[in-house]
Order: sequence, then C-alpha cells, then structure tokens
Amino acid sequence: MKDELFSIGDEVLKALLQRGADGGIVIPVHKDRTMIRFANNRIIVVQSWSIIGVEFLCTFNRRRVIGRIENLCGEAVKSGVERALAEAKLVPEDREFVPVPEGNKYPARKTAEVIDPERMSEGARDAIDSALRGGAERVSGAFTGDITRRCILSSTGTEGYEERPSFELNVRAFRGEVSGQGLSCATSMNSIDAKGAGEEAGWIAKEGANLTGWSEGRYQVLFGPIIAANLVEHLGEAASAFLVDAGLSCMAGKIGEMIFSEGLTVIDDGSSEDGLCSRTFDDEGTKTRRNTIIENGVVKGYLHNAKTAAKFKTESTGNAGWITPLPWNLIVEGGNIGFKEALEDIKTGLYIVSNWYTRFQNYSTGDFSTICRDGIFLIENGVIKGSLKGVRISDNLVRIFSSISAICKERKWVKWWEVRTPIYLPAMVVSDVRITKAQGA
Repeated sequence: MKDELFSIGDEVLKALLQRGADGGIVIPVHKDRTMIRFANNRIIVVQSWSIIGVEFLCTFNRRRVIGRIENLCGEAVKSGVERALAEAKLVPEDREFVPVPEGNKYPARKTAEVIDPERMSEGARDAIDSALRGGAERVSGAFTGDITRRCILSSTGTEGYEERPSFELNVRAFRGEVSGQGLSCATSMNSIDAKGAGEEAGWIAKEGANLTGWSEGRYQVLFGPIIAANLVEHLGEAASAFLVDAGLSCMAGKIGEMIFSEGLTVIDDGSSEDGLCSRTFDDEGTKTRRNTIIENGVVKGYLHNAKTAAKFKTESTGNAGWITPLPWNLIVEGGNIGFKEALEDIKTGLYIVSNWYTRFQNYSTGDFSTICRDGIFLIENGVIKGSLKGVRISDNLVRIFSSISAICKERKWVKWWEVRTPIYLPAMVVSDVRITKAQGA
C-alpha cells in the first residue's frame, strides 16, 4: 500500500505543477475500518470498509485552494486537478500568503497491528455480558477498529509514510428508561478493556434507576473522565491560533497569565505512541511534537500552522490543518487523590459521568451549556444517595477550570462521537458549578 499511495500522490502533485500551480502538498490516505454494532444484547452488524482518497493543497499566484479526490479511476484525477486550478482563479489573493513550507523527509512508520473482526466480536460480547452482570437489562453500542495509512509529498521535497491503528469501544447500558455509558480506547486491541467498559455502563444504569428530587443551584461536582474530556476538548480548540485571531477563543491574549487552577496542566502531543490521533507529520509536513498549552494554570502557548505562525511571529507547532491548527491528542496531568477518595470527600454535590450537546453562547468568554446524561448522581457525605434526571450545566469554561479543587490520579483515554480529539485525563472535582434544569425536566 505504501508504494500505491506514493504513486497516487506523485501523480496528483505532478498534475498540479504541470497545470500551473506554484506549489502543492498532497496527502493520499487509505483507511481500513471494521465496525461491530450491537443492540438488545446481541451483535447485529459487522461491517468493513476500505476507503482511499487524496487531499491536496495547491498555491497559485498567492492563492490557495484545498481539495479532495475520492474517484481515482481513469481521468478523474486529471479532471479534479483541473477543476481545482480553475477555481483558484476565482479566489482572491491572500494578503497573508505563506508558501509551501520547506521540505522534510521522514522514515516510514509501519504497524504490526491488524483488525481482527472475530476478536473484536469477542470484545463486544464481553462488554455485553459484563454490562448485564453489572445490572443492565439491555446493552447497545459500537466497537470500531481503524488502520490508517497516510503519505505526504510536497513541491518542496517533503516525503513521509505512516500507518496508525486505533480502536474505540462505546457501550450504552439500559435499565428501564435509565442509561449508562462506558468506553475503552487504545491504539492496540490488547489494551482495550471491554469487560471494564461494560461493567461501568451496567453499574451506572443500575444505580441510575434510583431517582431522587433535586433543585437548581451551584454544586460541587465530580466530573468523570468522559464529561471532563468534552470540556477539555474545547480548551484545546481554544488554543488554536486561528480561533484566537478570529476572536473565538477564551484564551486570546492570555499567554503568561494564570487564569486556571494551579493544578491544571494540559499538553497536546501529536507524537505520543499511545495517542489515537498521533501523526509523524502534520498536513504541511512539519514534524509533530509535544506542546504545552496550560502549565500549572498558566496559559503557555497556542497551536500553530505555518500561516498563523507567520502572523504571530513564531514557528509552527506541528498542528496544521491547512486552514486551522488544532490539537492531535490532549493530555491532562493527574493529581494526587484516588477517585474513591475524591468521591468520599464530597459533603454535598454531584457525580456526573457523561454529557451531550455542548453549545457555546459566547466563544470569546467561554459561556456554554451542556446536557448531562448516562449517570448523574447526588452525593451526600461521600455516599451516592440517588440519581438525577434533566440536568443541564450552564456555566463558563474558564470559571470551571479555575475552580478545580481536586484532580484524581487515575487517567484513561477518552474518544467517542462527542469527543473527537483523543484525551488522556483523570476525573476532577470542581466547585460551585451552576446546575439548571433542562427544558421539560
């Protein structure tokens, strides 16, 4: 596959340059994917895909055009390139134009990991059985395995090839109308904890059946890793220099300032061996690296591609995105307290497992709301006293992360359809979180 991808990339790059492009970057990508879907305690679908396509950026008289070609048969590549260059003439000149970065050559990176549908099916069945033993009546979810093969070629001489595996298991357990969630993510099938994910989802569904009354107000909240990851992902996005420049970041103009709790350290690491979205090189061919975004509560830096780096008078951090730089894998440093101890230290508060539909009222200030689900528990004197329904968090991202009172030691990878950036993080306790009732609750 390596030779095939390089051949495709070379064809596209030559076509761009022969037809008048000043420069170009071409990234052919091949992905093998298997998905196991399960519902009502049994596997219902096993699907496999093999997808190939070419993404490219070309420059033309201080203009930039980005495209993707998925039909690689016959004259399709030629027509795709010609269409892109024709459209380039309609694009206004970029006043902040940056040429294709200087070329780098990377050694090929390959993986011995394989996607084994039978083994994944066994994992799905383990998750189902564990959830049922944990107290669920019905279990649903999905288990996805990917092997992504990617190469890069550029007009300035960049060449690289890599293979990256990733696995995501998401389990939803139900008891009556109550649901629970558990998940496990890894770059190796051996590291997937299917039984643990199922057991957690089943326990949450069982405990969630014990509903209790509650009132709106401010609560001390123990955020489990799943919901904490959703909020940390927005911190990572706010570190994008593109969003800072566009006025859509709550960290704009805050470098060097301590605006978060002292215990909070957030790192983006595109080079992590365990990161589900790790890359050897970014979309511009720059080597990925470890970048500290927040250190002990202090904003340390933004994430850059070549264009934002030029504007901010710095260097690329290896986070391109041809349009916007974004994090690859976010890592939150752990604390010094165990999860059980953190729970027992809460006199009156909530333990929240998961959330859906986070929406921002103001990106520049960080005002947001989100719906909590799949496990919201009332805590009194360190003991879970019942579960809540119809809970919404209506607060501010900066205030949340400046009000951390405890960070747990245990960490896990979180990635699912509400958290697309993989995040390795612990649970954390936050004071005075504003809790409101969702519409209709």
